[in-house]
Amino acid sequence: MEDTMLRRQIRRSFHPVGWSLVIYYLIMNGAVAAVVFVDVLFRMLQGIASGSMPDADEIMTLAMSNGWGYLLAGAIGLAVLLLWKGRAFWKDEIWAKGRPMTPGAFFTILTVFIGCQMAATIGNTVIEWILNQFGLSAMAALESAAMEVNTLSLFLYMAIWAPFFEEVVFRGLVQRMLLPYGKRFAIFGSAFLFGMYHGNLMQSPYAFLAGLVLGYVASEYSIAWAMLLHMINNMLLGDSMTRILSFLPEETGNLIFLGLTGVCAVAGIILLLASRGKLRADLGEEKMNRQALRGFFSNAGIIVLCVMMVFNMILMLFL
Repeated sequence: MEDTMLRRQIRRSFHPVGWSLVIYYLIMNGAVAAVVFVDVLFRMLQGIASGSMPDADEIMTLAMSNGWGYLLAGAIGLAVLLLWKGRAFWKDEIWAKGRPMTPGAFFTILTVFIGCQMAATIGNTVIEWILNQFGLSAMAALESAAMEVNTLSLFLYMAIWAPFFEEVVFRGLVQRMLLPYGKRFAIFGSAFLFGMYHGNLMQSPYAFLAGLVLGYVASEYSIAWAMLLHMINNMLLGDSMTRILSFLPEETGNLIFLGLTGVCAVAGIILLLASRGKLRADLGEEKMNRQALRGFFSNAGIIVLCVMMVFNMILMLFL
């Protein structure tokens, strides 16, 4: 009886984590849908007024590149978080500092972070091959993850606002809420939810790996360093590198990208092996709490979030 009550108590303790992410996902999609609707309506009215109605596909493409919905959703999310947790949580917990970052540590972390791209590329190749055996493809999902940033609002969101707000939510809020069950569990749990939250079969595995690195950085150094790494990923490795390589032949661009990420992956593995003693000391010897894992994966809010994201992944295979 006591074990059953303990399991239920642990499961219930994850309600704020799961349901807060479900609610924010609905807020984000609602804000984006509202902005896209207004954008489409405005463009249609402009076309009617000018007497030259633009193509419907062109209208939707332009509207979908409008990042103001995402910016609005983030602002609403921050306001709700401040009301829910209060200023003390924002000031004293989210921005709590760890030990100073050294150039050597930053180089190691950045190398591992970039190397995760190679692991994701290999994983995506395997996923695509498996899907092809059933007459399916995830290339549309891959193209969606590598969305071209062609408006100021979308650039502000992808390069600055998303890294800032996602780190506040997943490393500042979620990871700290999981911390009572151990540092390893907190980093793993926040990374898992970060990966699932992307809702993209080809992007979620990379987001999970990146989440592990970002979780470690936020735990040992500070969330500010995690934000910086996240911005480097979105701004340089994502948008800027894509733009630069687009001027080269496709095969050449792919080789350069694979070469860079491959070198970083090898170097990252070597550096991780050399630093394994320090990592073990940072994370502690204690293994992840099994009861916490069972409660985490059986929590209703987390299950609902995962079902929503898996549905989104499947839906993208048929678009």
